[in-house]
This record gives sequence, C-alpha cells and structure tokens, in this order.
Amino acid sequence: MSRHIVAMILAALVAAPCSAAPGASDNPADASMTTHTPLTYNGQPISRWNAPGAATAGSAHELSTVPADAALDVEQPAYGYGRHHRNQAALTAIMLGAVGAIAGTAVLVYANRPDCNVNPNLGGCGYGTKVVGASVLTGGVVGLVAGAVMWR
Repeated sequence: MSRHIVAMILAALVAAPCSAAPGASDNPADASMTTHTPLTYNGQPISRWNAPGAATAGSAHELSTVPADAALDVEQPAYGYGRHHRNQAALTAIMLGAVGAIAGTAVLVYANRPDCNVNPNLGGCGYGTKVVGASVLTGGVVGLVAGAVMWR
C-alpha cells in the first residue's frame, strides 16, 4: 500500500471516536426520570464515613486482639529467608541485554530499509543512525554475555 493510503486510514481511525456527535436517539433520559442513589459500602452510605483519624474507641473500628499463645502458632511468611536469589544480577543483565539487542536490531533494520537505497537522504538512513543501532546492539549482546557468565 501507498504511504498516503495508510496515513489516511490511520487518520480516519484516530478521528472517528473524536467526531462522534450525539444524535437524536442518544439524548439522555429526562432528569426527573433518573434517580440518584448514594454509593454504599456494607449498607452504609459512603458520605457518612468518618475520616481515618476520627475513629474513636466506641466506634465499630476496633483492633482485633490475638492471645499470645495463638500468635506463636501462626506461621509467618519467610520474606527472603530460605530462598536463594543469587542470580538476580545475572537475570537483570540478561533482561537488559535482551532489551538492548532487540532495540539495536530494530534501529539497524530501520536504518537499512529498502527506501534508503533509493534515497539515502531520507531521515534515519544516515551513518549516525547506523552507528547508534550498532552500539545499542553491541551493548545488548555484552549484557547477554555478562549475564550468562554471572549465572550460577
């Protein structure tokens, strides 16, 4: 397809939701016919809630108490204990390397597209774009290799 056709289709798709004018059948119902019910939570209107600092000892917001014997029986999750996360740095290097390799490859493919052979003065066809793409790709490959070497 021609670039002009693609641009016109994209413009039509973007502008379609913006240009929708309400029709005669889209008129909202009469204000007298609609009833507004307040928002509720557990049967209480939200507008009646107190601010968090306004809770008093007599209010329904009481702290639950647990006897000391029962507290010892509760199993606590082990936040990091027993789990060995020794490969986090390697995993980070591999992820960043993959992102760099994909981005660098995309820039190189864009800089070497067929349009650049016809007209090398097009935007993104210059030497600088190819250098940036190769640099990002090289950094990504280095990240992948460093992550693979650090993996235990």
